[in-house]
Amino acid sequence: MVLSEKLEKLHRLDRERLYLQRAVAVLQWDQETGLPEKGVEERSEQLALLEGIAHERLTSPEAGSLLLELGSTPDNVRGDEKLPFLERDFLKVFRRSYDRAVKLPSDFVSEFARAIGLSQAAWVRARQNNDFPAFLPHLEKMIDFSRKKANFWGYTDKPYDGLLDVYECGMCAEDISAVFTPLSEKLNRLLKNIASCPRPLDSFLDKDFNIENQACFSRDLLKLLGFDNARGRLDTSAHPFTTTLGSNDIRITTRYLPRQVLSGIFSTIHEAGHAFYELDFPEEIRDSCLADGASMGIHESQSRLWENVIGRSRSFWQAVFPALRSYFPGILSQFTAEDFYRAVNLVEPSLIRIEADEVSYSLHIVLRFDLEKKLISGSLDPTELPAAWREKMKEFLGVEPETDAQGVLQDVHWSMGAFGYFPSYALGNLYGLQFWEKLSSEIPSLEEIIAAGDFAPIRAWLRDTVYVCGCRQEPQELIRTVTGKSLSAEPFLAYIESKYKTIYDNI
Repeated sequence: MVLSEKLEKLHRLDRERLYLQRAVAVLQWDQETGLPEKGVEERSEQLALLEGIAHERLTSPEAGSLLLELGSTPDNVRGDEKLPFLERDFLKVFRRSYDRAVKLPSDFVSEFARAIGLSQAAWVRARQNNDFPAFLPHLEKMIDFSRKKANFWGYTDKPYDGLLDVYECGMCAEDISAVFTPLSEKLNRLLKNIASCPRPLDSFLDKDFNIENQACFSRDLLKLLGFDNARGRLDTSAHPFTTTLGSNDIRITTRYLPRQVLSGIFSTIHEAGHAFYELDFPEEIRDSCLADGASMGIHESQSRLWENVIGRSRSFWQAVFPALRSYFPGILSQFTAEDFYRAVNLVEPSLIRIEADEVSYSLHIVLRFDLEKKLISGSLDPTELPAAWREKMKEFLGVEPETDAQGVLQDVHWSMGAFGYFPSYALGNLYGLQFWEKLSSEIPSLEEIIAAGDFAPIRAWLRDTVYVCGCRQEPQELIRTVTGKSLSAEPFLAYIESKYKTIYDNI
């Protein structure tokens, strides 16, 4: 059999696995948006079955044999040098997934998937009822499954590093700490300086914003940004998310709160950033394992960039505020785009991560990074987590939740066993500003373009420089390819300091 025939067989296996994963995503999306409460248990069984089948496809003897016949080994992941460059990248990425998956027993994969389905449903109820003890047994299972997974991969001494590697390939806890420690120190100083300044007017946001009008505005906003409703849709869920059900079926969700209009607006923009990444992969890599983000940090760089760098900019609200005011004339008629710009950039430590301002947001992430490291290592008992959370919130942000629903139960990630995911958000801030710095140098008129409501040039630049690679490059390689520089917090810190000096009178 010639190499091209072997490649086609491996691509077929890859597509089958991908389609199974997308079928899983359909069931998970439905569970978060519309599944009746009593359907959870059977849904968990359905997910376990499909996850098991997908695992079997990936780890089949045929897949292993084809990799070897194409020259791809753990020591030479890209395979035969005679193959086209794109195909060698495909082998590298498939080999990485194969090597990780083949070490996990099939029954473990199915049991983990089943436990995740039950855990997520338990988390939703626990959050609604402010009942951490009800969620605790599920959390303990997620921690146990995650440790076992890392052990299967060979991370017996440092299991958290194995979990991190899933989301941020090539980085370990020590690498991330080296970035997060100085970042948090500088942000803490800036936060304290801002606290001594007069706050922008924001009382007009503490009103009852009609939820139906909020939803209409979000749909208008997505259309303006360039979201293609023929290839995706917007729904609501307890925790906003984006998922790929197909290369032309990207689902995003948001949530609307009557007295927190900014929550729905910025969740929508944030998730749109994820969706653009998924929608704009080049045709040549769609329906393959290459059609994925370089890492979750790179993926988060897009959502954080759209939400904050663009969505909280003065030029953005010059373009968008008239439309928002038209939906809420009774509340906003006396205010200007400049008023709104200053209000949405209010810096004030808060309890809820997804509603945090740009300055304090990364501190929420460092807090979670610290806690989940301890949970996985065993140095923090899950029963002590609520108290540890309150203590860290007070230490990092100077605020303390009165309830667990406002504290340890606010995020969905640990209910999914997604330990190691949280650092991606703060890394995304850093990657995003490095991309933005490069983009700004190549398109100097960005502010005027945004103020005109024209986001096509930004989408095109990101598509042609970041999205075109899919996951062919690892994150550190991609950031150097696009910007010519390694990961650095400096562009982000320079942006933050420059922006907030104009809002808080030269702090």
